[in-house]
Amino acid sequence: MKSAIAVLALMVPQLHAHSWARCVDYHAEITGLDYDENQCTGWIRGWEFTGVDFGQDRGINYQVGVGGGQSLCQSTLSGTSDTDYGYPNGDKIAQYKSGETVRLVWPAKNHANYECSSNIPDTSMKLYMNPQVNPSSDISNSQSTMLAQGYELVQDWHEGCTPGSDGCGFMNCPRFCENTDRATCFGDFVVPEVDASGYYTFVWYWIFNPGSPYISCYEAYIDAEAVEEEDTDANDAFDASSGSQYDGQTVSKYQTQVPICIDGMDYDANQVENFVCNMFDDEVDCDDIEIVGVDEGNSGYNFTAQIYHDSPSASIVSIAWGGSTEERSEFCDDFENLYSTGSDNVACDNCRDTITYALYTSGTLQNGASLVAATMMMAMVSLSM
Repeated sequence: MKSAIAVLALMVPQLHAHSWARCVDYHAEITGLDYDENQCTGWIRGWEFTGVDFGQDRGINYQVGVGGGQSLCQSTLSGTSDTDYGYPNGDKIAQYKSGETVRLVWPAKNHANYECSSNIPDTSMKLYMNPQVNPSSDISNSQSTMLAQGYELVQDWHEGCTPGSDGCGFMNCPRFCENTDRATCFGDFVVPEVDASGYYTFVWYWIFNPGSPYISCYEAYIDAEAVEEEDTDANDAFDASSGSQYDGQTVSKYQTQVPICIDGMDYDANQVENFVCNMFDDEVDCDDIEIVGVDEGNSGYNFTAQIYHDSPSASIVSIAWGGSTEERSEFCDDFENLYSTGSDNVACDNCRDTITYALYTSGTLQNGASLVAATMMMAMVSLSM
């Protein structure tokens, strides 16, 4: 065959905005889908999840109003500088040197605005620092601006560019259109000069819609001795990242996979097929829906609904998935309301993230390679009881 299908993960735009700083000291080039935890030597405060896939939501995304009196940070500053502030992994507390360039990385979570999506540009993307060395607590969130509270601006990733343009602020996510949920986004900044070596608190600050920012706080040790020119090797400079295209290939179709876990009732194929069809009949024909990966247990079952569609669809995702572990999906709410009776409660949960795959048509791949790629992607969403 002269053409084959290559499958690449792609999340369609969703209704719930959230993201977080995943690595605050990353030591490698970013090409978009290649995050390597071994290249990360800096975690945000409260991150304790070794081995978690890049972009997997662990409930640590945090939104707060500036000046509202609540804690500005996602978790309370604990410990002391002598104990690395209680970070669970001492190897993952950032170590900076004044004047060096540092790379900070975050997951796209469907919020960039490339040609494959219809999001509005982000409003603000900045990095602040508490200038107090070895702080014992966070600054009180009582003033209307970060500067008024006593933070210093370290980096404004919108400065000198147009919001919504490639490479500006949150719009620095190479290959976003191949995986809009978990594409690797990044921003570089220069570590400010400080008078004393020690720990300093940094605040990653991102506003999607106008309003309250999403905040990720972290501590970093800064060596006050400035970086000298001979300390920097030209070969160590970050390479330019590639764009969001995929080798000239074109998307032929999209496949959204909806992993569902049911507890409290037995599996009935006709019942499940009819319910799924009714939930999505305004979006696709029932013939474009398949039920796969059925796994039956003693008091419940798992399955994955595969939905094929010709263009990205935020409507399908908004029905199928709540957007994070804290939010319920319309799909599961309707399922429980329909099948729970009296004291016989039925539980429906989104086992994992709803993910949409772009099916790319290519004349360069061999058929065998295509099958391997498809099998690998299927394994990502396989379920077990």
